[in-house]
Amino acid sequence: MKLKKKYSLEEISSKYNCKILGDINTTFEYVSSIFNIKDNAITYVTDIKNVSYIENTKLSCVITNSKIAPMIKIPVIVCDNPQLLFIKIIKESHDPSHSSMFSSKIDPCNSIDSSVVIGVNSVIGKNVNIGKSSILYPNVTIHDNTILGENVIIQSGSVIGSDGFGLIEDDGSWVKVPHVGNVIIGNNVEIGANTTIDKGTIDSTMILENVKIDNLVHVAHNVKIGQNTAIAACVGIAGSTTIGRNCTIGGGSGLNGHIDICDNVHIHGMTMVTKSIKEPGSYASGTTVEPASSWRKNQARFKELDLIAKLIKKKI
Repeated sequence: MKLKKKYSLEEISSKYNCKILGDINTTFEYVSSIFNIKDNAITYVTDIKNVSYIENTKLSCVITNSKIAPMIKIPVIVCDNPQLLFIKIIKESHDPSHSSMFSSKIDPCNSIDSSVVIGVNSVIGKNVNIGKSSILYPNVTIHDNTILGENVIIQSGSVIGSDGFGLIEDDGSWVKVPHVGNVIIGNNVEIGANTTIDKGTIDSTMILENVKIDNLVHVAHNVKIGQNTAIAACVGIAGSTTIGRNCTIGGGSGLNGHIDICDNVHIHGMTMVTKSIKEPGSYASGTTVEPASSWRKNQARFKELDLIAKLIKKKI
């Protein structure tokens, strides 16, 4: 994201009472994630493991804490809460109320092929690209900067590119994380009714070619879904998770955030995926339905499982 003006570290230090390590005359005019570094940009680092991402780049400067600052060779802004300062800088340039989402007119900056069909009461933001032969059914919402490929079908009630669920705590209250990324949807993708796909925080949420998504699916910010993957209804995919190619995800499944699912994984319905899956195959979790009376007995026994295991271990 390009900021509304060029900032100097001296200006940031004065405004937010931060310490600067390095040249205070250093300037930046973009914000960047650590995974997609831009020239003349600023980012933040709160985990030592991520320092390697900013090495040998043309990044202007980094916001970090006093523990990590000595490990970074470029100019550094040192503060107690690097992510919060990063958010404050973005908010100076990001005003959601300026979106053309609040207008009934289609923004002239949009690129919409003449063959595209747009249903009644659909809303399209600015800087949106929609490829040929795509169909948007009634009451679809496409937010700013979204890119749709060719032959994309989006069923009624779906929302593409809304803000993700990003919050950071500051002095006992929640601060909303501004989302300045977008959604990119490849060719031949179908999205069912009332499905929501959030935009990336800084970068893109990506749905690659030939992905098929059923009704009432939620795809959170920064997710990437690989080619030819099919997702059944009522699935929830938490933020920054990557799903490989040729996967299937059964209805009602939940996927944790910040995990990776490799290619050719088949997840049964109602499965709870809490960690990365590194080997292709079929995966399931949970228990199947049974009469309530036996379920209650089994739950009572389950609570004693640890004690039973200890007793067995003693006897062995």
